[in-house]
Amino acid sequence: MTHQPQSMQLIHFIEELAANAWPAEIVQVVDGWRLRFNQNVTRRANSVWPNQTGDHHTLKEKLALVEDFYVRRDCPPRYHICPAAHPANLDKILANHGYTIDARTAVQTASLETILNRTEANPAHPVAIGHSFNESWFDLYCHGEHVSPDTAAARRGILQRIGPHTGFASLQIDGQPAAVGLAVAERGWLGLFSLVTHPDFRRQGAAISLIHALAQWGQTHHTSRVYLQVMTDNTPALTLYARLGFETLYHYHYRELVR
Repeated sequence: MTHQPQSMQLIHFIEELAANAWPAEIVQVVDGWRLRFNQNVTRRANSVWPNQTGDHHTLKEKLALVEDFYVRRDCPPRYHICPAAHPANLDKILANHGYTIDARTAVQTASLETILNRTEANPAHPVAIGHSFNESWFDLYCHGEHVSPDTAAARRGILQRIGPHTGFASLQIDGQPAAVGLAVAERGWLGLFSLVTHPDFRRQGAAISLIHALAQWGQTHHTSRVYLQVMTDNTPALTLYARLGFETLYHYHYRELVR
């Protein structure tokens, strides 16, 4: 797919929003690229964001600096590759250097009005939204995402570092914690992340109720557009998001050097 200049600007903008919504512990800027490290927990927070460029180093020098950055931290060198990457042929260059492809992901968008019109609140599914991280929310998130105890602290750090406005939503069914989700509001856009339903409460409409509540929260923070990221092999999620009006704007994937 060839993206027009206006579309490319939007892609770059959403990539910036998404990076702000999932901040790594260490971010080192190298000639426009952002080298991110977070104890090797989550790909996004442990990969190069190569969507800007400078003129201080050759590409060969930058590739070497990236490898040194990650190898010193016992983390595989990894790049987050989307249509906004610089240079435009970076994906092919990395493939020629032995980097393998992983985790193809669709970035989807929709209008907030459409989401509100296609979802609804369920009185049997009360949702509470807090503006800051809390441990009860995190406990259900970790359970649903099968987060191991040795990686929980690194994930907690990401969630506690988010700079823009955050909405940590928790949904109950029959008085029990059943689902959680995270919304991040920045510059007119609402990002949806970490939508997790407890296995005991799946297929009861929890996701619909949760997204509706987060969209309403987004209204109070002056957002009009919504974005999310979903793996291309996650058919149930893709089916749900299509029903809600989401459409794929672009894809990204990772290039990782395994030695």
